[in-house]
Amino acid sequence: MKSTFLSVKIHTIEQLLAPFGISNPHKGLHVVDANPNDVTIPILYPFRSDHFTFFVITQGELTVKVNLLEYQLKKDDVLMLTPNAVRQFISITADCRIISVVFTGDYLSGTSIHAKNVDAYDFLSSQMVPMISLTEKETAFLLPLLKMLELKINTEATLIYQDEVLLNMFTAFIYEISALYQKQESVTTVKGSRKEELAVRFLKMLPQHFKQERSVQAYAGMLNVTPKYLSQTVKELTGKTAGDFIDEMVIMEAKVVLNDLALTIAQVADYLNFSDQFFFSKFFKKHSGMSPSQYRHMA
Repeated sequence: MKSTFLSVKIHTIEQLLAPFGISNPHKGLHVVDANPNDVTIPILYPFRSDHFTFFVITQGELTVKVNLLEYQLKKDDVLMLTPNAVRQFISITADCRIISVVFTGDYLSGTSIHAKNVDAYDFLSSQMVPMISLTEKETAFLLPLLKMLELKINTEATLIYQDEVLLNMFTAFIYEISALYQKQESVTTVKGSRKEELAVRFLKMLPQHFKQERSVQAYAGMLNVTPKYLSQTVKELTGKTAGDFIDEMVIMEAKVVLNDLALTIAQVADYLNFSDQFFFSKFFKKHSGMSPSQYRHMA
């Protein structure tokens, strides 16, 4: 019988802020202005978090993979990471500077966004393209808002309504960043071709189905195209075939789950819907160059 649920170890907001010397994020919200290279214990493997994160690049460059796709960020770029997104940091320049806004879903739920503007939350969906590029003017408007948030969080509460003021400032940030994401999404929609739309639909569909479906034919059927056309289209636009993406998604998820040492390799194979441990190990070694056991020793 297949397991219906296995606990996948993820990093909490406290764990990810600790290397920056932050031990008590403000009720699920914090703003960090730092150089990631200052972290003494970098996380080099794929992982998830239990919170949302926004990176605003103010200097230098950062390369990160989010759900298999690689993003190269530079000054004035913004990257959104949802809790379920699997991310892996690839490279960071020595002069890189990032303002990070990290917050939990519980803190987000406390915002005073009116019901009529509930679409302001749409950009937080894991289905959205996580990266946007701002103009200098847009960045110049956003940065003071982040600085005010950072200052308010780090200022000792001496006045009443401290939490209410901070929450309303955060609400303003959500509105502002949502407008910027929606602006880019509308531009992308106008400019996107049918082939681009197909590739995006496939990549959005993949995280939802990869544990049950590992064949290009299955995804092509869901998208009402032939397997050949799907693979050719995805490769034309990304440099990788649909099959490449499917295999990478499975391997990435496998590495995340293998980091939980409480699980046996057989349980990991079961979680990923392989018929048994042997076929999972064979698949993993073929696509990663090492066995699951060897990966665990290296991680």
